[in-house]
Amino acid sequence: MTIKKLAFLVSLTTILFVQEELLTFIPNIQLTFLLIIVYGSCIGIKDGTLIILVHVLLDNLFMSSFNLHTIIPMFIGYELTLVCGYVLRNKNEFIISLVGALCSFIYCILFLITNIIVFDINPLEYFIADLPFEIILMVCTIVTVLFLYKPIKKVCMNGVNQFINKKEEEI
Repeated sequence: MTIKKLAFLVSLTTILFVQEELLTFIPNIQLTFLLIIVYGSCIGIKDGTLIILVHVLLDNLFMSSFNLHTIIPMFIGYELTLVCGYVLRNKNEFIISLVGALCSFIYCILFLITNIIVFDINPLEYFIADLPFEIILMVCTIVTVLFLYKPIKKVCMNGVNQFINKKEEEI
């Protein structure tokens, strides 16, 4: 891995982490799913997985939720989103936004499953209580992908072409 590529990946990870933390005061309003979709379409699964792994670990350390019933669903949900971004990289934003909304819903359901197992809570009550937040997250994902996917992807692809595709000396 080149130093430029490493710096670029660190920058993408920082953007992902900081925007999420800055928007935590607004429940389920974030750019996380949009950015992960863009990362999947621009840098691929291997480098995107590295970003997601670092992000999940940092997020859980920062939010004091460092436990397996949080880390596992978060990683799986984001990884699914990354793979969808990679697979759909040549599709239009409408299709990508709907799949992104589905990924955000699955992300929420993964937390439902782990919380039922760990805390022995009523699944229907949890789902009903969480449904408004799931809807907010899905709508946020649809809107951000529809309006921001193309411009952010263009900027990201410029970075990929400048920092990843050019051959430099290896670390």
